[in-house]
Amino acid sequence: MVLFTSAEAGILSLFDPIQANSNSKDSIFTNFQSFIADDPVSIHDLFNRWHGSYHPKSGNNLIIDDIRIDIGGSSTQWGYLGYTYRHQSFTQASNDLILLIWQQLNHINFTIGKKYKLNASIKGYEIDGIVYAKQFPLFKKSNQNLIIGIATTLLHGYQIQDGYLNGTATAISNKTYSFNAIADYRYTENYLYNLNVDKANGLGYTIDLSIQYRYKNLLFNFIGNDIHGRIQWKRLPYSYVELNSQIKTYDSYGFTSYNPTIRGVEKYIDYTQKLYTKWRLEGVYTYNELSKITLGSDYLQEVWLPYIEFSHQFNQDIQASISYENRFKMVGLNLNYKNLSFTCKANDYDHPSALALTLSYAYLF
Repeated sequence: MVLFTSAEAGILSLFDPIQANSNSKDSIFTNFQSFIADDPVSIHDLFNRWHGSYHPKSGNNLIIDDIRIDIGGSSTQWGYLGYTYRHQSFTQASNDLILLIWQQLNHINFTIGKKYKLNASIKGYEIDGIVYAKQFPLFKKSNQNLIIGIATTLLHGYQIQDGYLNGTATAISNKTYSFNAIADYRYTENYLYNLNVDKANGLGYTIDLSIQYRYKNLLFNFIGNDIHGRIQWKRLPYSYVELNSQIKTYDSYGFTSYNPTIRGVEKYIDYTQKLYTKWRLEGVYTYNELSKITLGSDYLQEVWLPYIEFSHQFNQDIQASISYENRFKMVGLNLNYKNLSFTCKANDYDHPSALALTLSYAYLF
C-alpha cells in the first residue's frame, strides 16, 4: 500500500523527495498538481476579460499559477528517477493598477483627477527536466524516527516572465487617462507591447529538500522546493523602457485604448534566473489509530498560506480528509483509494477565484 503522507494537505504544487521514495516496493509513480488563484476576479472571469464579480484585496493583489506533473519510477534500493513538467508564475499588482484594468475592460467611468499607482511584478517560467530523489533514514526507533529526503533536477527552460512595472496614471476625463511607467522586463513573449523576438532557451538545475520527524503520535513535515534553483538563459530578450500614453485610439464605447510610446533599451542578454523558493511546514497529530489532524502552512514570496485538515482511515483501502486554507478561504476534499489519490479545493463552488486539483497514482511491482 502506498504511504500517502499528510504533506498533501497544503495547496502549492510541491515535490516531496521522501514521498517519492515512500513505497515498500518498486513502483511507477504519476502525480498531477495544480493551483490557480486570482484575487481580483474569479478564474473564469480572468480568462473572460475580467467580466463578472470584482473582489480585490486592499493592498497588493496576487495571481498565482502553479502547475506540476511528475512521472517516474521508485526503487527501494536506488531511489526515484523521473520526468517533471512545471508551469509556474507569481504576480503581484497594486490595487490601483487592477482597478484601472477593471474599469477599462468593463467600461466603467473613471473619476476625473484620480491618480493611480501602477505597480506590478512577475516571476514565472515554463520548464521541464529530469529528477533524481533519495531518502535517508537517520534513525529509527519504536516511538520515533527521522528521515531526510534530497532531490536534484536538471532543467530545461522554455518560457520566462521576469520583471516589474512602476508608474502612475491620471484620469483626465470619464473615459480617458494618461500614464507614464518604467518597465524592467525579461521575457520570451512581451505582454506589455507588441514586439516580435527570437526564441530563447535555458538550462539549469534545482535542489529540493524534505525532513520528516515522528515522535509517538506527532509527525512534523518540512518541504523546501527550489531552495537553490538556477536557469541560465542564452540570448534572452530584455527591455528597460519608459512607456507613456501619447498614442491612443478609442473603442466603440468611447474609452481610450493605448499603443504605448516606448523609449529605452531593448536587447538580448545572457541571464541567470533564480527560481523562487516554496516552503511547507506542518504538524500532524494522530488522536486515535484511524484519525488525525494536520496544522500547517505553505509559504512563498513573503505570503503565508495556512491550513488545517482532518483525516480518517475508513479501512485498509479508503482514506478521506477535509481541509480549510485561510489565505484564499479554500475548502478541500481529499480521497485516497488504494494507490489512487484525488484532491479538490476551492473557495467557491460556482465561480472560484482559487482552485487546487491533484491526482496521483502509484503502481507497485
